[in-house]
Order: sequence, then structure tokens, then C-alpha cells
Amino acid sequence: MDFKKVFHIQEFLDSYPSIISNQRKTKIKRYFLDLVQELKKSDLIESDYKIISDGSFISVDELTISNTSQGFVIYEKLSL
Repeated sequence: MDFKKVFHIQEFLDSYPSIISNQRKTKIKRYFLDLVQELKKSDLIESDYKIISDGSFISVDELTISNTSQGFVIYEKLSL
């Protein structure tokens, strides 16, 4: 059993439009992706990822700064 976690990156960053430069936005996205990698290394999430593109979820093999511009989905592993 797993639970879906949706991260709306663009929506989050758009809430601070005049404060965050494009360079800092890229750095923030990198932090999100680094945290996803740490969760994967700790075996807390599944390795199947989805990106958000025009409101649709699309399966991808890996998350990158360019393919997560709108957002992404990860699936939490649960141990019963």
C-alpha cells in the first residue's frame, strides 16, 4: 500500500513572485529533488515518479529540474 504525495512546485514558487529570483527558484527546486533522493535512499518512497504537466500526471524514470517545473508526485512506502 502506498500514499501519493503531490508537490505543486510552480504554485509554491508563484506565491513569492517578486521575492525569489530565477536563480534562487532553480536552487529551491534542486533542494526538493535532493530531498526526494534522500527519501529514496532511505527506502521511504517508491521509485516510480510522476510529473505534473498541464494538469496531467505523467510517469517518468527520474525527476529533474526541467521536468518538475510544474510539480511532481511521489509515493510513500508503508510497512504494515
